[in-house]
Amino acid sequence: MTWFSALKEYVLVKEVTHGTVLVRSGSHSFSTKLVESGLISRHDVAIAEQHALREQLHLVDAVVALGFVRESDSYVALSASLGAETVSLAEAASSELAIRLVPERLARRHFVVPLTVDNRLLTYATSCPFNPEAERDLAFASGRRTKMVVATRSAVLDALDRCYPKLRQLDVLAERLRSERPDVESSDTNGTGDTVSTVIELCNHLIGRAVEVGASDVHVECGNGGTLVRYRICGVLEPVLTLPASVSQPVRNRFKIMARADIAVRNKPQDGAFRVKVNGRPIDVRLSSLPTVDGEKLVMRVIDSHSPLQTLDRLGYDDETLTRLQRALSRPDGLVLVTGPTGSGKTTALYAALAHLRTGATNIVSVEDPVERTVAGVTQIPVNARAGNTYQATLRSLLRQDPNIIMVGEIRDAEVAQIVGMAAYTGHLVLTSMHTVDAATAITRLTNLGLEAFKVAESLSAILAQRLLRALCPHCKRTHNDLEARRLGMEHHLTSIPASAGPGCEHCKNTGFAGRVPIAELLTPTAELRDAVGRGATALEIRAAMRASGIPTMREQAMRLVALGVTSIDEVNRVLAEDGDAASQKSQGRPRVLVTDDEPITRMLVKLLLEKQQFEVLEAANGRDAVEIAIRERPDLLMIDLNMPEMDGYEAITRVRREMSLAMMPVLVLTSEEGPGVERRVLELGADDYIIKPFDPEVLLSRVNAVFRRLKVMAA
Repeated sequence: MTWFSALKEYVLVKEVTHGTVLVRSGSHSFSTKLVESGLISRHDVAIAEQHALREQLHLVDAVVALGFVRESDSYVALSASLGAETVSLAEAASSELAIRLVPERLARRHFVVPLTVDNRLLTYATSCPFNPEAERDLAFASGRRTKMVVATRSAVLDALDRCYPKLRQLDVLAERLRSERPDVESSDTNGTGDTVSTVIELCNHLIGRAVEVGASDVHVECGNGGTLVRYRICGVLEPVLTLPASVSQPVRNRFKIMARADIAVRNKPQDGAFRVKVNGRPIDVRLSSLPTVDGEKLVMRVIDSHSPLQTLDRLGYDDETLTRLQRALSRPDGLVLVTGPTGSGKTTALYAALAHLRTGATNIVSVEDPVERTVAGVTQIPVNARAGNTYQATLRSLLRQDPNIIMVGEIRDAEVAQIVGMAAYTGHLVLTSMHTVDAATAITRLTNLGLEAFKVAESLSAILAQRLLRALCPHCKRTHNDLEARRLGMEHHLTSIPASAGPGCEHCKNTGFAGRVPIAELLTPTAELRDAVGRGATALEIRAAMRASGIPTMREQAMRLVALGVTSIDEVNRVLAEDGDAASQKSQGRPRVLVTDDEPITRMLVKLLLEKQQFEVLEAANGRDAVEIAIRERPDLLMIDLNMPEMDGYEAITRVRREMSLAMMPVLVLTSEEGPGVERRVLELGADDYIIKPFDPEVLLSRVNAVFRRLKVMAA
């Protein structure tokens, strides 16, 4: 008799179906085993059955709860009635691979403890053997057949906590990243213990790595697939890692604690700030939290206020633009406006202008929210709305401080615009910024905020509208021959396009781009332009007047850089959103698997199998290629052999796990090596499962599908 057939004769099975508890009986029932063993009388069995129905318990637990039978004896009788084995979980250790194959949410939902696993069978212990759904879900998650053994309820509880300690996945992630952890010091720890230390360690690592790679912002975003962490590097958001849903809230709470925000408030926006030291250098971080339908989203602006101050001639403007800008700054009065979207270099340009103007013979005062960089020789005033130091109040007081030059961080509303306009119109040189598309729309924005058109026309000295483009990596950029360069140039109305982005290398972190260059249109009004602005011209009319005056647009400046081989046409289209959509031809929505094996026939067979199941397959012939492709393409699964030339699978897995963006990517080892030593070594390196060659195609597909099912379970 199998355990499942015996299950049908089990005396009391709790099946909650539309709230009804069903009772079944049979000759080989659990209660009969108890009575035959002399552990309990039939009268006590009847009492226990009534108690089980009333409290919605299984009979095996009811007889223990009433003190009729010891727990160990009760479960021995249960296993005998089902024809199943009994195991002592205190003596049986779970294998690391078995634990990895069964996500914590699944184990706790079905009250099961994974014990051992081989190439075809997963053995698990449970105190609830009357749950066919558990067998089905475990088979799906592991990609293997299952075998059930019985253990006591208390032992299962202890084993679950032992196998899945709180934040275990976060511990694994932190361990994988520990080898490349930067030196980060924060002002508080707000707790003790391993769990808190792990959260603090990971949060410090995220900020430290952001500083090391030059990220301007860190995004922590909730979603169906867990919490995604992304860095904005050179203006582009790049995914770094995905935190499992079970550990994402402690990480968000840690960042909010550091920023002095209220961790109990999750349904309204909050702002905060904190300072950390990264490799001995102070870094200021501004935090903004926002409630979304999926949970809180955090965005942190990383400000290195002690980095070297840039000068105008080092910002990368062309000679003509630089000369006209310096001429506008040399005037004793007027309005110099820097405009563009967030991350376009406005603040850097303003600070460079301050550095150009600080001669020691003038009184320079700035009002900023916040002060992002300290500049010697400039009186810098931080805005503090809570203390009453708003932009408006500070600017009114500032005008009584005998300033020659005023820098206002940003024009945000009509009142600030009025004060700035009045200061520029009454003999002060005013530098400030706005968020507009280009120079022409900045003028119409000022008039929309209430400034008279004639005052704008008379006081305006310059409007610098700019964007930042990523520059081609000089080490790996793809150089075109003359024929190809001319052909590409003709398509975009240029003489030639000498280069495009390369495949990526270690110098550019496999992006194909290294550093950024500005593209700027500088409006320095001529008499005709002042006349048009004074008459209240529209942005379209102002653009026409700019073109008639010979002022190049940002697009024209960008195409000049393309013709010089500094950047690519795709990068120009990405930033300026013109000349159509240059979207890549990557397939969308299909999971991507990187298959790595030095045998072409193996790669071909695996590729055919996976593509038939609608997977997108990438290929690598050795470990070195696999690491480079994984970093560049970020596949959803890495399938890798162990014995390969140039770099074997062991070293490749080690390098992949050290890369922050790949720390949580599943790794499936496909190898002809077998034995406990091999399994232990690959699991210690960070592999998630392994398959022995030669493989059964159905087993291979089952394991691959199981990986993606586990990812969904862990992210739920």
